[in-house]
Amino acid sequence: MCVEVLNGYRPAAHLRRLSTPKEAPTVVAQAIAGTSRVAELRRGRTTRATGRRVTSGPRPSGRRDRGPGPVGVIHLQLCEPRPGAVEAAVLLVTGDRTWAMALRLELHEQTWCATTLRFI
Repeated sequence: MCVEVLNGYRPAAHLRRLSTPKEAPTVVAQAIAGTSRVAELRRGRTTRATGRRVTSGPRPSGRRDRGPGPVGVIHLQLCEPRPGAVEAAVLLVTGDRTWAMALRLELHEQTWCATTLRFI
C-alpha cells in the first residue's frame, strides 16, 4: 500500500488504519514526505546543493520529457527481530533515482500494524 500512496493511487491517510493509534501520525507524515519527494522528482530533477532545476540541454523536436515513471520496488529484504515483529527494507526506483524505505510491522491483537515508516 505504501507504493500505491507514493504513486498517488491512494491518499497517505489510508495508512492510518494500518498503524497503531500511537504511531499513525508519524507513519502518515512519513508517507506524505515520501509523496512530496516523488512529486518533486516528477516536476523535474533538482540538485540537492542548490535546489535548482537541472536541465539536460535542448530536447529534440517532437519529443516530450515524460519524467520518471511510477515508483517501483526493486528489492525487498525481510527480517524478524523477535516473534511478532517484522522489519522490511525496500529498495525503490523512480526514473533514474534509487532510494530506500524501511518499514516495521508489529502484531497487535491478531493484526499486523505499521509502527515505523522511513524513506532514505
